Amino acid sequence: MQQITAQKPAASREFTVGIIGANPNALAAFKRIFSVTGYRIRAYRAVAIASNATSVAGDVDILVLCANNPNVMAHWFSRRESGDIQKPIIRLAKTGSALIGDELIVPVPLNPSKFLKTLDDYTIKELKFFPEFEIGRDDGRVSGETLAGIRLLKGGVGDNVLPGLKRALVVDDSLPVRKQIEIQFSLLGVQAHLVESAELALEQMQRIQYDVIFLDVVMPGMDGYAACKRIRKLKQYKSTPIVLLTSRSSSFDKLKGALAGCDTYLVKPINHNDFENVLKKHFKPQGDKQ
Repeated sequence: MQQITAQKPAASREFTVGIIGANPNALAAFKRIFSVTGYRIRAYRAVAIASNATSVAGDVDILVLCANNPNVMAHWFSRRESGDIQKPIIRLAKTGSALIGDELIVPVPLNPSKFLKTLDDYTIKELKFFPEFEIGRDDGRVSGETLAGIRLLKGGVGDNVLPGLKRALVVDDSLPVRKQIEIQFSLLGVQAHLVESAELALEQMQRIQYDVIFLDVVMPGMDGYAACKRIRKLKQYKSTPIVLLTSRSSSFDKLKGALAGCDTYLVKPINHNDFENVLKKHFKPQGDKQ
């Protein structure tokens, strides 16, 4: 039996936002916006960039274009189009302004909370940073914007690349965890059925055949270990992959899982890569000849 323990991400990551063409007062305003404390798991730092700059420091993650001068805008977007600049660009402009390139327009006057939300979306879609999307995190609420970004990165929902995996059963007494796992499966094009207890799971398994079972260890009533033993006694589930979900990672707990008949022991919080890798152990991806 394999145990996978995810590394919990740092509480916050700082992104550098290059402000193009901002005067000292405007730059100070951005710094005040970015000084918001406790802003989830992202933090931002503003640095000034001259309107006619010919290079951008490597540590700049996102560019914000404040200048409305047509020559300045043409300068930056021509460099973006030519590939000289590969940083995402956000342009501050009046509502209804026409796009120049592939930038995102944020309307002015600036709404600080909406602007921060826009930056969050860009860190997901452009920089692929979404550690809050983990199973079992205390703050594991998933916003629509976060999910949209992840779906974009995954190339959409519904493209199942794991032959043999069509339907999964998720057993966990925590509604947020059940929903998090359901979303993880949806990103892989897999239908997930959700139940809150082992007793309900065993009842449902008599009617429906599942390809994989995700089973929480600590639940009211029958726990995950006992449920796993019961499942293995069912003829149709002798070889079905069972993944135990837990916050415990001791050798004793791992041994109990193995003795109960589970295949993998996942320790929360669980990120998407670990989640997907567990499934790839049991269901070979399309195009994988190994």
